[in-house]
Amino acid sequence: MTESDRRRQRSRRYEWLAAVFSGPLGMALAGHPELGTRYPSVYATCPGHPDLTCRDVGGVPRVCLVRRFENLAESARKGGLKRRRTEAQRVRELLLCLDALEAGWSAQFKPVLAITRQALKDDLRYLNRFSPEKDAAPAEG
Repeated sequence: MTESDRRRQRSRRYEWLAAVFSGPLGMALAGHPELGTRYPSVYATCPGHPDLTCRDVGGVPRVCLVRRFENLAESARKGGLKRRRTEAQRVRELLLCLDALEAGWSAQFKPVLAITRQALKDDLRYLNRFSPEKDAAPAEG
């Protein structure tokens, strides 16, 4: 797979995740249309994670999470080592966000959150290849 193909694939993944969390119909995209009716009330109860600014500023989760995925989709289409490192940090923050959602949401939403977590972990494995620790490692020879 070329780097351009990978960028497009990553961008589509984040666009899909943004669609899943953008409203009641998004739950059907994740294979759980039965959750659509509960989505508005449950999604409004996001407690925020203590280590993220959303808890301090009273962010709106329906906008916050979707915007984060949309920003990652746009960033994924572009190149650059610095950009990949920034994306890795954003994905780590989203994993914290999912921890807060799992703690506050009912068990019915666990499958959707599990799909999301797996997608983020898969992308983080790719992004970790660009970590500064790899650059600092001494060359063998």
